[in-house]
Amino acid sequence: MPRRLFALIAVLGLLFVATACQGAPAAPALTDPKDILARSVLSFKDVKTVQIKGELSGTAAIPGSGNLDLKGTTFELSADIPNKKVHASASAPALLGTTADAIVLETAAYYKLTGPLASMVGADPTGKYKKTDITAAASGDPGEIATNPQKAIEELKAGLDKLPAPTKAADEKCGDKDCYHITMKVTDKDLAALDASAASSLAGTPFTLNIDVWSQKTDLRPAKVGFTADAGAQGTFGLTLTMVYDQSLTIDAPPADQIAP
Repeated sequence: MPRRLFALIAVLGLLFVATACQGAPAAPALTDPKDILARSVLSFKDVKTVQIKGELSGTAAIPGSGNLDLKGTTFELSADIPNKKVHASASAPALLGTTADAIVLETAAYYKLTGPLASMVGADPTGKYKKTDITAAASGDPGEIATNPQKAIEELKAGLDKLPAPTKAADEKCGDKDCYHITMKVTDKDLAALDASAASSLAGTPFTLNIDVWSQKTDLRPAKVGFTADAGAQGTFGLTLTMVYDQSLTIDAPPADQIAP
């Protein structure tokens, strides 16, 4: 009996080790595109930091000036959500080589603009930052969405219910990660129905907007988002965003000698 008991314990131990080595069973794959999008929105609630890189392409019609080539227009945004800090920068070669940089902290914002357009928006002519004091409750805070993701989540979820149903494309790789690929087609009429106030501003400007979202299977966080818009005579453009989450960030006010008096 002792030998049989020992043998049974040994077999059970081997089975336990084999099961542990195999790891936890994989979560079942998601198939409902709307569910994937909703979960992707919800995934932002646990984000600590996010870094976004964007690039524009296409053309935009400028009244009296022809078409503006958007190629080469790039921007970057880094957000430290718990500490309510945002750093954004942009480069627009087609706009006379304009560059912009903004740092938003909890109680102050700093911005600078370089290039011929700087004087038109009141930027410091020497290329230094201008400082603006803000309050936590200030409306129109540039960092509001990044620092208050719960509000954005609730608005996005409500908006999804009013837009055309998304579709699920074939799964793809996002770098070294497996991703779901969700697509959606939205028109000016759809957006007008989503927001009544937008109906008047969109009147006479028909367009089609194709949206692609690639969400990481591991945590449903979007790894890449693409927009392609066709506004007819107003131009066509594309915007591609790539995201990285929860990396170490340092966002501080500019040095005193880089701030205009």
